[in-house]
Amino acid sequence: MSTAAALPPLALELERLRAAPGARAGRVQVLDTLAAGQVIVKGQRPARHPARYRVLNALARLLGVPFLKAVPMHGGARAQQIEVARLRALHAAGAPVPEVLHVAPDHFVMRWLGGANLSELLHAGHPHAARLWDEGAQVLLRTHAAGQYLSQGFARNMVVDAAATPPRLAGLIDFEDDPLEVMTLPEAQVRDWLLYLHSTLWAVPLPAAELDARLARWLAAERSEVQDLFLRACRKLGALRVLPRNRRWGRDTVALQAAAAAAHRYAQRHAAAH
Repeated sequence: MSTAAALPPLALELERLRAAPGARAGRVQVLDTLAAGQVIVKGQRPARHPARYRVLNALARLLGVPFLKAVPMHGGARAQQIEVARLRALHAAGAPVPEVLHVAPDHFVMRWLGGANLSELLHAGHPHAARLWDEGAQVLLRTHAAGQYLSQGFARNMVVDAAATPPRLAGLIDFEDDPLEVMTLPEAQVRDWLLYLHSTLWAVPLPAAELDARLARWLAAERSEVQDLFLRACRKLGALRVLPRNRRWGRDTVALQAAAAAAHRYAQRHAAAH
């Protein structure tokens, strides 16, 4: 059955499911439907408070890394419009994102990819963690090669099919903001790498030499403009490698230290090569 043919019965079925007592348990719901199988019904949320943007923007200015500046989270209908448009553009480009099945004034419906994510598996020390980490990077490369970019390129937004043998990356989620509102495409693609590395490096069970070798291979496959911007960011971020590595300082601090240390090593290798 085509998606177009499935839309009317899906809309009617969802209307009945969401009208049932206790159905509105949260802004994001996973529902079982006859028309389309398991789907995500995603409602709208208010705009984020601007204070969090000021802090992030101040950090971006302090470090001289504009790719880290906050992307506006509009909330409401505007955020939904952005997410639906981004999902459709990424899907058309061949990126592994959920298919949008239905759009209503206060919510939209997309296919459900699964309940596990890369962040969870890395932090749990999954035996396939290193391979899944590489899969995440390969998805970034293919997405960038198609002229696209993510919104929040954190490992928590990379869904893993943990039931597969072996587990595999199932797709990407969370596109309520659009980085191109405040930066260029190459900057948005560098931002993808920075967010991905920040959210994964500290938990990947590989020695530093192997981490560095993989990162070098991945960036060598990017366009030269992205490589240059990434190297510039690494030179700035490397200063943060002095942050404590003890987890009692919090996971965010440890994650930032690991990413900064890798950034410093990357910049050092390029300095030595030139």
